[in-house]
Amino acid sequence: MEYVRQNRNRIKAAACLLLLALFCTGCAGTELENKSFPLAVIIAQKDGQHEVCYLAQQLSEVANERADGGNMTAASASGSTYYETHQSFEKSNRCKLDMTHTKAVIFQKGFLESRAFTVFLDTVRSENTYARNTLVYLSDAKTEDLAELNNTLEVPLGSYLEQMTENEREVKEQAFVTLGTLLNEQANASRTLLIPVLEVEHGLPVIKSYEVMQGFETKGSVGVKEAQIYYLLAGQMQQMDLFLDKEEQARLVRLKCKRKFYMQDGKVTERLLLKADAERITGKAARGRMERVLAERIKDSCQEQLLQNDIDLTDSSRDLALYAPDIYRMYGKRVQKYRDNLVYDVQVQVRMMH
Repeated sequence: MEYVRQNRNRIKAAACLLLLALFCTGCAGTELENKSFPLAVIIAQKDGQHEVCYLAQQLSEVANERADGGNMTAASASGSTYYETHQSFEKSNRCKLDMTHTKAVIFQKGFLESRAFTVFLDTVRSENTYARNTLVYLSDAKTEDLAELNNTLEVPLGSYLEQMTENEREVKEQAFVTLGTLLNEQANASRTLLIPVLEVEHGLPVIKSYEVMQGFETKGSVGVKEAQIYYLLAGQMQQMDLFLDKEEQARLVRLKCKRKFYMQDGKVTERLLLKADAERITGKAARGRMERVLAERIKDSCQEQLLQNDIDLTDSSRDLALYAPDIYRMYGKRVQKYRDNLVYDVQVQVRMMH
């Protein structure tokens, strides 16, 4: 017992010394007043130069990450690479950038197609400054318009975007593109990603379209309706509201999408079986009619979007190795060849709960 008591005393003494050392040296060797804490970062490239705007939070508000947007500062820097721009900002402002509080990175449109995008991800990977769950957006809005949102929103732009994802009820958390998602895709180049495009409308950030990235290449944009089908067939939808008319409205829950693959006439057929329970919101239509109409509406929407788009809205190539090893071996790394030979067979089953 005496030995245990002495050991506890040694642990307490060591802990006190550690706290004292942290108090004396500050956080990571840098005093808080010499740090800048961006909640959102806007990155663009113009005439071969990086232009980065850091929407940082004042020191007095760092502990309250959802403080009034008026406590924000917007500061810009430029350089030939993102790393150089980062270093230039710190030297010019005599501070250390702390990206651990950053909620969102916003790329200006066109940045993803440039070599600078790959270099940026390489820098993030090697420097390990950003959190992997940092949200990713695109925008063609002017940098100053995005920065101005910090003066009009109730919370800083980075926190506002984070709240948008937290309050999202339809899609699952895994559907949101983050820096970690992009780093994985850079290494594997196998998935279909939908990156939300921010617009400024009536003083608010809104999302009306998504940039499609497939095989780590941009493939153009899709609207909200196409994005909804993607989330649905990729198994990333939690619930879905359907308004059949002014009187009949329902909500689909417990959505599940199973898929099978087989070869037919030289084509890869992906058979999709979508199952869902439906909760009546309004209306009095018979249960059987509601089930039939809902199933037909979803099937028609899925087939319409799948036929109209050259991209694989089902994000199926990532499942080949597990569910269709023979087809996976046939196409190997030729993912685009696989997508060119892909056709769909969609089946939908809906069960009304009441």
